[in-house]
Amino acid sequence: MTTLRGNMTTRLEKWSYGGFSFGQNLMYMLQLQFLTFFYTEEVGLSLGATATLLLIAKLWDAFNDPIMGAIVDKLNFKSGKYIPWLKYTSIIVPLTMLFTFVNIDAGYSMKLVFAYITYIMWGMAYTVSDSPMFSLSTVMTKHVYERDQLIAIARMAGAIAAILTAGFLMLVGSLGWLGAMAIYCVASLITMIPLPFVAKERVVYKEQNTSFLQIFKYLLRNKYFFIFYVGYLLMSTTNTLQTIAAYFAKSNLGNEDMLTVLLAVLVLPIIIVSPLLPKLITIFGKKRLTIYCSFLVIILSLIQYTVGYNNFTLFLVIAAIRVLCMQIPLLLYGMFTADCIEYGNAITGQRTAGITFSVQTMFTKLAGALSSTLCLALLSYYGYVNQSDTQSTEALHGIWVIFTLVPIIGYVGMLITMYFYRLDEKTVSAYMIKNQSGIE
Repeated sequence: MTTLRGNMTTRLEKWSYGGFSFGQNLMYMLQLQFLTFFYTEEVGLSLGATATLLLIAKLWDAFNDPIMGAIVDKLNFKSGKYIPWLKYTSIIVPLTMLFTFVNIDAGYSMKLVFAYITYIMWGMAYTVSDSPMFSLSTVMTKHVYERDQLIAIARMAGAIAAILTAGFLMLVGSLGWLGAMAIYCVASLITMIPLPFVAKERVVYKEQNTSFLQIFKYLLRNKYFFIFYVGYLLMSTTNTLQTIAAYFAKSNLGNEDMLTVLLAVLVLPIIIVSPLLPKLITIFGKKRLTIYCSFLVIILSLIQYTVGYNNFTLFLVIAAIRVLCMQIPLLLYGMFTADCIEYGNAITGQRTAGITFSVQTMFTKLAGALSSTLCLALLSYYGYVNQSDTQSTEALHGIWVIFTLVPIIGYVGMLITMYFYRLDEKTVSAYMIKNQSGIE
């Protein structure tokens, strides 16, 4: 049985998988890049209220994400284990995101309550979509290289989605927040819908009739999953570029329209490298690739801070290279999760793909919220005044520190955790052979 290389999925399946990721990431990146800015600068919520909202919403996610994953692992439908979930979430995810960007005509308290309700609803909808989408990649093919290829296509599609969000504020200027959001939500809907009607679940594993409690116990035995995600949480929490970019463009560069240029330059290298990820993994392996990139991020962050942004062209060149190194470990996280699923399956005899990917989603959303909260806390510490056209010298310096130096902390943490992570591609392939001996 070949597990390293092979081809079981069609081209249409691959690109439909990428299309679902594109639409999903379009929604995720809009809330990551602009929702904090929308709450503080458009709705008028205070920095403290916004930070508290983001934190509480993600604590709620921390509670319900694993439960959702356990439900996915437990249930089986006639039309598949993961595909039925995707049919409904392709509609629910963009719809709930549209409501999140509504600025209601009401008092401050009602605006805050509305923000809580809509943001938490979107977070739950995203959870229901993310775990089955990633889990689907493990049953579309039995070959590890092809599985990595699927996830790489999804990550490339996500990077393209991130680039397209760069024009969001330009649309806001002509259509308003809700009008601009409606256009992006329609695009998300159109690209997400095909996957559940095109994809096939080819690999069906024998499963024991386990309780919800046993599913959680099996996950807790997966030590490498938690080792990796400690590093991932540190790395993503301090990856403050997406949140701080709008504030940097408005205050430090003095022009909100520069955000379009800034985001495009920051994301474009990711599109170039995403198709090359399977080949890079073949050459270096995921672990070594993560280690090398983390070292480069630390060095380039120090260089960027020292050089500054007076020479804007040089600033963009350094930023593009730095972001490329920052994003490669983040692009790999779904592949690390898939490898950990094989490890957990091999040592416990139970396949817990749904709950494992849902906890991945929990870490992703928690990191996004913590990153936004960290940015807002640091902005407040440095004296940033929201809805103000001018900022103090100290506030401008604080924005620059958040943009350049804060990510160093997380990538140092990732280097430390990689020391304890022991899975490599050959080991995972051996686990897959063992696990697939129990295929129905």
